[in-house]
Parts: sequence; C-alpha cells; structure tokens
Amino acid sequence: MNTTTYSAGIDLHKGPLQLHVRDAAGTTVCQQTIRHDKRRCLLEALAPFGKAVLVSVESTYNWYWVIDLLRMQGIPYVLGHARDVHARMQGKHKSDEKDAAQMSQMVRTNVFPAAYACGPQWRATRDLLRKRQRLVEERTQHLQHAGCVADQYLLGEGPMADAGYTKSVIADVDKAVDTDLRMQEMLTTVIDELDKWILARAKVGDEALYALLRETRGIGPVVALTLMYEITDIARFPRAQQLASYSRTANPEYSSAGKRLGPGDCKRGNPHLCRALHILAVQSIKLYPEVKAFHRIMAKKKGRRTAKRIVAHKWALAIYYMWKRREPFDVKKFLGTAYTPRAQSSH
Repeated sequence: MNTTTYSAGIDLHKGPLQLHVRDAAGTTVCQQTIRHDKRRCLLEALAPFGKAVLVSVESTYNWYWVIDLLRMQGIPYVLGHARDVHARMQGKHKSDEKDAAQMSQMVRTNVFPAAYACGPQWRATRDLLRKRQRLVEERTQHLQHAGCVADQYLLGEGPMADAGYTKSVIADVDKAVDTDLRMQEMLTTVIDELDKWILARAKVGDEALYALLRETRGIGPVVALTLMYEITDIARFPRAQQLASYSRTANPEYSSAGKRLGPGDCKRGNPHLCRALHILAVQSIKLYPEVKAFHRIMAKKKGRRTAKRIVAHKWALAIYYMWKRREPFDVKKFLGTAYTPRAQSSH
C-alpha cells in the first residue's frame, strides 16, 4: 500500500530516462527527461520530495543501478513486473512520457504489479551462473549440429568419397564438423574457468542448505548454487505450487465455461530456474532407476517432452520441501504423494 505523499514512475531505457511524479491528488508535479549524468540528475529531480515519494521502476535488463541508487539514498521504491506493467497500460498511443505517467498513476492507486527485487549481494554471481548456463546450451548446440551433419551424410558408415561425393563437398563437411569440435573445446575451457571462479567466490549464506543439496545425487555444486541464487528466499513462496509455477514447470492453461481455450502463459516465471530443474531432471533419470522407470511410463502416456517437464515439476516440489523442512531427498517421496503439507497440530 502506498503511504507516501508522492508517487513516481520511471520509464527506463538504455538512452533517455523518463521521470513522472504525481502528488496524492494525482496532479503532475514533475515531468523530466534525463539524458546524461543519470545518477546525479535523477537524485536532483527527486530531491524536492525527500523520502515522501514512492518510485516505481519496471524490471528491464538495466534496472540494477536505479534500485541500488534509491536504496542507498533511503528513497522508497518498488520494482515492477515488465510484462504486467505493459499489460495494464491504457490508451491507443504509446510514448515514454505516457508510460512513466501511467506507472506513477498505478503506484498512486496501488495497482502497480510488483516483482521481486534481488539484492545486490546475489546479482553479480547469479548473472555469472546464468552466463554459464547459456554457454553450456551453446556447447550442446554445437554437439548436436555435429551429430546432424553425421546423419546427413551417414559419416558413420564410411568415408564420403566411397559414397561418390566430390572433394569440394567433403572439404566443406569436414570444415563444418571441425568448427563444431573446436567450438566445443573452446566453450569447455571457458566453462571450466567459470566454474572455478564461481565456486571460489560464490557466497553461500545457508551452508546447511547447500550441504543438503550437495548430498543429493544429481545436484552438483554449480546446480546447487544456481537453485539457491535463483530462488534466494523460499519464504516468498507460501506454497510449493507457487515455486513450481515460478520455475515454469507447472502446466499453464486457459479455460472458460468448462472449455479449454488453449495453453496458458508459458513464458511467465524464471527461465533460468526452469533450465536448472530440467538439467536436474535429466540427471535424475540417469542416476535413479525409479525415476527412469517413472519417466518411461510418462513418456509412453504423454510424450518425452511432457514427461521430462513432469519430472522437473516434481523436483521443484522436492526442492521446496527440502528447503523448508531441511529434509534429505527421498526418491520414494519424490515419486509418491508424501510431499504434501503437514497436518496442523491440534495443540
């Protein structure tokens, strides 16, 4: 609830920054475009309002410096979910000035869709973990492409010359495969260096939880850190299903009048946590015979892609209760229904 006298909206871009401030009655008291020396100019624009202003910022890729600046100055702020903010925008015409004005109005009327603002002590390492994740995916793409080339020309059945291909074609195919192999080697070197850097410098605020995750087969040190840095605070998820939804492992659906109208918003949530849980799902299918058998049954019923998502969803629930209850992983609970809320005591 907004209890401040003034409400401000910041439309943040790589270039100009648009600021709009309203008073309690909704009257515009400040509207300014900031192009250069952004930290100093923003503080000067907000100075007349002191700490009686609540500043809203949408979670674009470059929101870090704004939130950190406001936090250090003790100015109240709220970070907004970018997609939800734009979904609430009204009017046929769009401009930076109108966006900032509508954001300040949303804050004033307490309808601004807030998002979680990760603390600065987590963000830099979290971004390194996310960069590592993208590099691993890129390495996998080169591995898969080399396999595709082999399938295209049946390289496993003998030399291409025996199949009648010309020297020019053979040279190009060899170059493509060699490029994939070199990229894999280069990315492996970079990933290994990143792993050493992250493991040496990552701050583990909860050593007991980190040890509990590391004791679970399939969860390596990097995956454990990824889970901890992406979730950061389990208390922000009152229920396990909320964590599953945030991790994009829950099944979204649109329905009305008892009819399914199509899939829901599959892009809502944390894609990095989703990838980490899918990696964990793949590892558990390899390491746990019980999970492998369960995955095989689900794949026959619903397809391999959905089956892997179901296993990832189960991992989201398991991680939630391991975190909340500090219980070690139990594959029987994982595959059964034991991961359910405890009954309330009668005392």
